[in-house]
Amino acid sequence: MNTVRFLLIFIVMIVTQAGAYQLYNNVVEDKVWKKGETLLGFLEENNLPLSLYYNLDDEEEKLSADIRSLTVYQILRNRDKTIRQVLIPLNEELQLHIYEESEGNYTLTIDPIRYQTKDMVLTTDIDSIFSKDIVKKTGNFPLAVTLEQLFRNQVLFERLKKGDKIVAFYRQKVRMGKYYGTQKVYAAMINTHQKSYYEFLADDGKYYDDRGHTFNGSSFIVPCRYRRISSKFTLKRWHPILHKFRAHHGIDYAGKIGTPIHAANDGKVIFMGHKGGYGNTIVIKHAGGYKTLYGHLSRFNNRVRGKKVKKGTIIGFLGNSGMSTGPHLHFGLSLNNRWIDPSRKIVITKVLSGEKRRKFMKYVTLYKEKIATALAAYEKSKGENNDGKNRTN
Repeated sequence: MNTVRFLLIFIVMIVTQAGAYQLYNNVVEDKVWKKGETLLGFLEENNLPLSLYYNLDDEEEKLSADIRSLTVYQILRNRDKTIRQVLIPLNEELQLHIYEESEGNYTLTIDPIRYQTKDMVLTTDIDSIFSKDIVKKTGNFPLAVTLEQLFRNQVLFERLKKGDKIVAFYRQKVRMGKYYGTQKVYAAMINTHQKSYYEFLADDGKYYDDRGHTFNGSSFIVPCRYRRISSKFTLKRWHPILHKFRAHHGIDYAGKIGTPIHAANDGKVIFMGHKGGYGNTIVIKHAGGYKTLYGHLSRFNNRVRGKKVKKGTIIGFLGNSGMSTGPHLHFGLSLNNRWIDPSRKIVITKVLSGEKRRKFMKYVTLYKEKIATALAAYEKSKGENNDGKNRTN
């Protein structure tokens, strides 16, 4: 059965054109998830069994509720216009897959998204507006957003002028022939007013300039002492208990039962109680739209229930409650009710030092050479193109 299901996924994935098109006597449609649309409404509108929704477990139902508006998804139809399969991305790693096992009988699963990756280099001039010029060069709006975020603390974008340079080495996901999700930028440079500004991706997953300084500091702290990180934040994890693919929206810190758990930042305790698979759970609301979640606790510090707390305040104790395979703290962080990777907001130091800095500076030297080579090749190609135009004229 899995062979048939993944063959269906493969058939859809080899299609690369937008809109509606033919594929082996089937019609494939690119559709856009409308604002306010629900999975139940989608099933009803497309004459699919509503039991596909009602048979979802709690975690699957939560995932389906997180389908973002404007998400592009695919419907593969039979020759008689009935649906053969549907692929709806839930996040960058997991997709909801509805497929016809036999005539009129449908199954719903949550599967990893199949995509390819391409290592790419962007080299271009500023012509008018930073983001507009990147999109014009690459057709890739998310890349423009990523680069703006990387350099927002170094560069005043309104002061960039025509002829300033941009170079970026990045890895791009490609799904069904289209740019997909966020890109992983390894190194980037903006040259403006005769000065070059750099951002490099280090082993810790954070970005530093060419001196080993980071501009991504935060006041969140690791909430407890721990023996090891047993699970990292990921949008795709094989659940050890459910034996299904699930997103893991947090970091699991394995440790001793009874280890004190500290508030990761100043805030107010807005929930203290049992919360599904998280077991004994505390949620703290912080400034700026952030919330932290502390799951699987053995017990609470009831003195902070409903109270404002300072960073470092003991709020509870590590445990093994809820759906857990061993003693650990599940630490989650959300921004405006969207889960984000806590490790990207926890900064132990803002300046690399010691062996980490030595290793990073070798990386900087390597990529500075690559950036210089890419820029030289770009300028040479521009000169050759201008020569060709002059000869033509």
